[in-house]
Amino acid sequence: MTGSNTRPAGGRYGWRVAKLLGLGFFAAGLVYFAANGFCVLPPEPPDPGTPQTPDGPVAGPRPPFADWPANTKPDAVLILSGQTFGFLQPCGCSRPQYGGLERRANLMSGMRAKGWPVAGFDLGDAYPARTPTGPSEIVAPPEQMLLKYVTTMNALREMGYVAVGLGQTEFAADLYSVLAAYALQKEQPPFILAGNVTTNSNGKPIPRENAFPGPGKRPMVGLAEMADIGGVLVGVAGVVGKSVSDEAAKADPRVAFLDVKAVLGQAVTSLAAAPRKPAVNVLLYQGSSQHAKLVAKDWPQFQVLLCLADDPEPPQFPEYVSHADGSRTMVVQVGHKGRDVGVVGLFKKDGGGYDLKYQLVRLEEEYLTPDNPVDEKANKTLALLEEYAAQVKARNLLAQVPQRPHGDQIRHPNLNLSYVGSERCMGCHAAEYAKWKHADAKGHAHSVAMEALEKVAKRPGLRNFDGECVVCHTIGFGYRTGYENDQKTPALKNVGCESCHGPGSGHMSAPRNQQLLALLSPWKQDKAEKLPDPATMKKLADLNPAERGQVQLPIAQQQVVNKVSQLCMKCHDAENDPHFDLFKYWPKVNHTNLAGNPPPAPPR
Repeated sequence: MTGSNTRPAGGRYGWRVAKLLGLGFFAAGLVYFAANGFCVLPPEPPDPGTPQTPDGPVAGPRPPFADWPANTKPDAVLILSGQTFGFLQPCGCSRPQYGGLERRANLMSGMRAKGWPVAGFDLGDAYPARTPTGPSEIVAPPEQMLLKYVTTMNALREMGYVAVGLGQTEFAADLYSVLAAYALQKEQPPFILAGNVTTNSNGKPIPRENAFPGPGKRPMVGLAEMADIGGVLVGVAGVVGKSVSDEAAKADPRVAFLDVKAVLGQAVTSLAAAPRKPAVNVLLYQGSSQHAKLVAKDWPQFQVLLCLADDPEPPQFPEYVSHADGSRTMVVQVGHKGRDVGVVGLFKKDGGGYDLKYQLVRLEEEYLTPDNPVDEKANKTLALLEEYAAQVKARNLLAQVPQRPHGDQIRHPNLNLSYVGSERCMGCHAAEYAKWKHADAKGHAHSVAMEALEKVAKRPGLRNFDGECVVCHTIGFGYRTGYENDQKTPALKNVGCESCHGPGSGHMSAPRNQQLLALLSPWKQDKAEKLPDPATMKKLADLNPAERGQVQLPIAQQQVVNKVSQLCMKCHDAENDPHFDLFKYWPKVNHTNLAGNPPPAPPR
């Protein structure tokens, strides 16, 4: 995966600088390690691997835009994106991080600075997914999800997007509410295109124009649009394929879908009948790549077809569908969460028409905004992100995150288990508390966890008021009796003991009760189930994956390693903390068999 030649340098790093849960009583020490590694280490270059081309492997790294005509500016550039699922900025505690609207805006502005005419086209699924897509298992409240959608649409408008499709996330969220939030407010790009979407009236579909009347001449959901990109006229249409429409109809019986073939016929006729015929047509097809290729075969009038991704990680190259006249359609997938975008360059041929060249661009750190007021002001997306964060705070959306029961609270409702805070653990676990509290001279139990959101995190700030961030920087947020805010639950601010061990009121009231003790460490239910000793963990941490695979741990120990790793990865997942390795982290926060605790209380 590679980027363009535009390289804004510097900048700060992303959506949540240290979205961490931590591990056991010393979680905050781990937070310090990860967060500081994120803030201090130099950028890590991507691993180019062995690039593949449509004709086979190529030795060595493939430079960006390698197969584009040398020393020739494209006549027009199309940015293709989709399935962002509300991910405004990357989130994580270690580098590299990918994606984000800020970086996409910088990519496009950098191309314009080189004299490339650019416009964007998005497949849809800009609205956040209803099910958790991040490691925290927190689903943002509906008001926040809608705010994310509007922020995304506003950012796409500022970037110069022409059209956006409709996907499953928009249908699942109540389509009319989604349309009312942006498309109904003002007739402005990006225009929503899904030509076969309508509604039922008395069990029968009605004309789309009547189903979705807009604030201007266009309906809120359109069929096709045209855009002049540097003098090159580009047409675009959008439809929803059967695999998506069937699910959407189940989610909202009010929504109906017209025949795709008939609607595409209307779109092609409409684009061809324009005073100026488009040089290239783009189809936003909300359906699988398998169905997309069948559609491409039937409709050679579309030279570019953007469809749903088969996998979150997109293919480096598009597929091509050839036609009888020698032309072909480029079928593109761009993955999930906005980490990558597809770039199509149009180059005019001597005999007429255009050659189409493709480049997948991973939005890496080179696309961060330079850390100075001039460049920050020039990127209007940054201002939109700051306004989003300000609205999350002003509307107190933190309080709208529902509190669900913790697993222990479900299994033992009669115990009335609650969170008590790490300070309450100190009496019996003084040594563990001391190591957690003073993992080093700075006492990162407090100076990193929430302070990472309050003082370090930028672009946007105010993330200590955002539940999607707060969940990995506090104790029990999103669970009953867990963190609510600084005023109501100050003892639960920052990552602490119960972040991993669960609500501790039962153990605190009866320290020698074995049932309650077992609840705090579900990953070990007998003496044989324990992590390897710190020396072994450290030794394994120094091995490369192949060497580590040759080491056979006792089955009981390996099971605990797996369980603890799964717990940590609620926040340290592969995307947010790509370098997370329990063997490397654990020796820094080990809190087993520490000396200095008071004698145990007598059994009750």
